[in-house]
Amino acid sequence: MTTLRYVWLACLGAFIISTATAARRPTTVVSDVCSTSFTDGPFETRDAYRQRVRDPNKHISARLVRYLTFGGILQAIAEKTNLPRDGLVAGGASQFQDQHSGLGRTVHAAHIIRVGTIDKRLGRQDSALHTALTNYIGHTQNVLRAANAWHGVGGAIDRFQSDNLDALGRIDFNAPFDRDQRIAVEQLTERFRDVISAYVRDGTHEESDRQILDEDKMIVNCMLPLMLFEEGKAGYDLVTSGDFVAHYGRTSRKR
Repeated sequence: MTTLRYVWLACLGAFIISTATAARRPTTVVSDVCSTSFTDGPFETRDAYRQRVRDPNKHISARLVRYLTFGGILQAIAEKTNLPRDGLVAGGASQFQDQHSGLGRTVHAAHIIRVGTIDKRLGRQDSALHTALTNYIGHTQNVLRAANAWHGVGGAIDRFQSDNLDALGRIDFNAPFDRDQRIAVEQLTERFRDVISAYVRDGTHEESDRQILDEDKMIVNCMLPLMLFEEGKAGYDLVTSGDFVAHYGRTSRKR
């Protein structure tokens, strides 16, 4: 009886995981600001390039930089469509994903931006912007499981990104970088640093994992508020120039 119960629980767990994964809408694989070009590196095929495993340091640091870029993108979309900026996306589990790692359980296809649903009104009002935003959010990088496990730093950063959408939405990336903007960026950055510091200090991780996060904490500490604000401004300009839709608005699944 006990054996049957364990089998049932295992099947139930597999079903839940499978259902959660299947619920994610597949998005187009698009080259990304956080990605290099196919010609960079010793990759014989596009599949090998697409499935390359990233440096955990660069992946985790990119999640802060890209978050500010994302803030600028959301601001510009809100201004362009007259939709509320604070409701364009909701926090929560990822709804979109461009690919799976293709390299087994030790490597995860990890989102750089982890948010939930997109306001349905955007799709009705501007389908091209909706497609571009969907592809942008769905972008993943292959990283070692240790850098993306839910009970590790990856999950903590996921929660940070969902929980701080309101704070991100209060930064005006089309305004001068004045005292108010600097304070807002600094506060957001400090919260991100606290996430990494807590993971390093909790004492449950292998020395190699702690070393990765220690190095990454140093990288994040070197990011000045003005630099991060400019990343947000770049995201804003990406939308207003039309380049956001031109690049991320593709619907073909070809790689």
